[in-house]
Amino acid sequence: MKKASTYIPSVILSVLLVFCVIAGSALLIADLNVTASKTKTFSEKEDLAEKVHTDLDKYYRSKANATGIPASVYMDCLDKDYLNTVIGAYIDATYGALENDGRFSVEVPKNTALENSIDTFFSDYADKTGYKKDENYEKKLASTKENAYKTIGSSCDIFKVNSMNSHGLLKKLSKLYRIRYKLTFVVIAATVLFIIILAVLHRKRIYELLYWCGISSLIAGIMGTIPSAYLIATKYYNAFSIKQPQVFAAYTKSLFGLTEAFMASQIAAIVIGIGMLVVYAVFCGKGKKASAVHSIGEEK
Repeated sequence: MKKASTYIPSVILSVLLVFCVIAGSALLIADLNVTASKTKTFSEKEDLAEKVHTDLDKYYRSKANATGIPASVYMDCLDKDYLNTVIGAYIDATYGALENDGRFSVEVPKNTALENSIDTFFSDYADKTGYKKDENYEKKLASTKENAYKTIGSSCDIFKVNSMNSHGLLKKLSKLYRIRYKLTFVVIAATVLFIIILAVLHRKRIYELLYWCGISSLIAGIMGTIPSAYLIATKYYNAFSIKQPQVFAAYTKSLFGLTEAFMASQIAAIVIGIGMLVVYAVFCGKGKKASAVHSIGEEK
């Protein structure tokens, strides 16, 4: 195994395998978890609709004196089911944009109860004050409904995709997202190729393949586990400065979840690597024993 003709190429291939294992793990986790369905499940599990409801209630209470419209006009019509629907619409639009060159477009689902509540408030107010229900009245009514949907949509945009879109970030992310499967295939193909080359290099003592693959898996696992464990142990993502509770929860908890999944994959890589090295040691021991017996037989 220490012959330069095989040892040096094996070291190089082993190093390349380390990065392939790390990159492959990260890409597979992203492929499996960064999807619309998984994001919706995550949103419901973390009860982000409740956080949105609290955020909207706080907003409308703070604006009640300025607008003259009680928060109850809005909040009595905004239940968690509806807010989950709006959040889902934004999630679908986000992934649609990622799949479609970053072109983001979303329409907040209509809420008949909300519109009727606003209609009733305006009508009662006009009747009490003698305000004429003319064209200006209709414009103000329509504007209030439009602003309500904008406010609800902004609060339900849990990843602030509108903001990313306005800064051109969504288009850049889209380029990466659309080639994610190709990147995964390339990394997996490279991993298989490197293992095949190692097998050819060690074809006369094929069990040495276990050593090089085991070392690569072990080192990759350690390199991936240490930073992941640090991020989780120090609660690194909690240091993010995000005011809206639903946006803070969406980013931090999703990042913690992905980090934990990645760390689990790297721990698995460590276990696999150790397993390979143990098996290699067994084969190596048997090989040495057989060689010793053979040598004794020749001396006799």
